[in-house]
Amino acid sequence: MRFLKDRRRSQSGATLVELLVSLVIASLALALIVGTLSTGLLDSTIAKRNTAEQGILQFEMESVGASTFSPSATSYSDCFATESPTAPMPATAYQGPCPSGPYTLRADVSWQWQQTGAVQLWKVTIVAWPSNAGTGSSVQFYKGNR
Repeated sequence: MRFLKDRRRSQSGATLVELLVSLVIASLALALIVGTLSTGLLDSTIAKRNTAEQGILQFEMESVGASTFSPSATSYSDCFATESPTAPMPATAYQGPCPSGPYTLRADVSWQWQQTGAVQLWKVTIVAWPSNAGTGSSVQFYKGNR
């Protein structure tokens, strides 16, 4: 009879406490995995945005540098797509809205005289579109009349 009693005890299932403990451990492991994946996704999104901003700054600086010196130059804005890159599209006006489409960044390009008719100070500022929130990326450079 003693043999029968030991066999039943060894075949008994998990207790409720054991199930709860294993459920808590599995939940913590899942939370850590999801947190790691979401952090990685956020980091890659930020890196992609920063790379796009640096490319836009470089593009606008080269565009201004390649243009001829003009004492009557006008400020302008260009819209850029980061998800499905296309050629930049001009905004409706300086600091105006971007046309409908995949545009997520807007570059606002402006200038002012630094010295009487000889040197212009250009400024390129990147803005997130459509929120109009500044991204912190901007650059200033000089263009002289040669």
